[in-house]
Order: sequence, then structure tokens, then C-alpha cells
Amino acid sequence: MWYVDDSGIPKTGLALYTAIGASPVLAPEVLADWQNMRRRWNHEHSVPVGFELHATDFLGGRGRPGGLNPRKIERYRMAQEALSVIGSWPSLDIVTVYAEEPSHWGTAKRRAYEGLLRRLDRRLAEIGEPAGLIVDGDGTEGLYEEVHRLVNPRWIPLPAAQAPADTSEWLQMADLVAHAACQSIARQEAKRMMWGWFGRYLPKAPAPERS
Repeated sequence: MWYVDDSGIPKTGLALYTAIGASPVLAPEVLADWQNMRRRWNHEHSVPVGFELHATDFLGGRGRPGGLNPRKIERYRMAQEALSVIGSWPSLDIVTVYAEEPSHWGTAKRRAYEGLLRRLDRRLAEIGEPAGLIVDGDGTEGLYEEVHRLVNPRWIPLPAAQAPADTSEWLQMADLVAHAACQSIARQEAKRMMWGWFGRYLPKAPAPERS
């Protein structure tokens, strides 16, 4: 199974998708590491285990996990720890594809998702195994089914299922990686500290690929 989330900067036309895949054998161990980290956060920062880690809101200082508001530096350190946990499993598959269309962000988003499907289909062909996709969503986004029909990926038989990120720790991981990948490309001055996170904490992950 692959878990997918998006990121981007609508006003500049940058859109990207990140997918994280783990084998059924590996997945429980990765999830156990993640849950241990979340329990530490609860103990050390009073961030409840069930609080959704949504990168844009969390790193932007929005939301009050556990009724508290951790300092910006604490939030940044937690995000870096989370990326480090993900990166400590080099056998995790991470794929990020982006597109840029300054005049129409929706077009960039469609191109990025199309590129992701094609890249994942090639990856699955290499290992000879079909897979399913789960993407962050509430079930109302028609883009995923439309692009799936267009690409018709041989190794991904069904369009991505949509599920809210607050129900899946894997989707929250994909969201954080997508956010780091976005800043590795966009390099917004206000987020300078994040520019190197993708390369530093996910050294085995391929660089984001342009669609």
C-alpha cells in the first residue's frame, strides 16, 4: 500500500505529491517507531498521541495540541524528529513528483498527480507487484479518478481511495515529507530553516522529480 498527500504553493503555481510505501512485513515496525515517538511527544511536550500532525498548521503555529501552544522552535524540532524517524527506515519507498504552472495551480496539481501515478507504476513494474493507493481526502475530489482513467496504470488497478489524514498516521507521514519536499524546491525565505530538511533527514529518498 502507498500513502499519498500533496503540498504546494498556489500563488506561485507549485504543486507536488509525495507517496510513501512500505511492505506488509516492514510496516508494523515503522508504525511502532512512529507511535513511540508520539508517546514521547505526549510526555515531553504534552502533544496528545491522537493529535493530527498536519505540517502546514503545526509548523505555522496553528492549533493547540492538548490545549497548549508549543513554541515555534519546539514544533520545528518535533517535525525534524519525525522526519528523522521516517528517514531511519531506508527501505521505505518515498516518491515525490512536482509540477509548476504559475497561471493555474489546478493544472500543476493535475500534472503532478499524473506524474506520480506514472512514476509509481514504473516502480511497481520493477518489483512486479501491484499496489493500492490511499490519498488524504474526504471523498469529494474527482481529480484522482479522472487522472487514473487517463494514465490507466497497469500495476495500480484502482483509483486512489480517499481517507482523512487524521485517521492515518501514514498519511500524516506523507504530509510531512511532502511539506519538506516543497520547501526543498520553493525555498521560501520565511521558511529558510526547512530548505535542507528533505535532503538531511531523508538521504535515501530520491530527489523530487519534475513532471
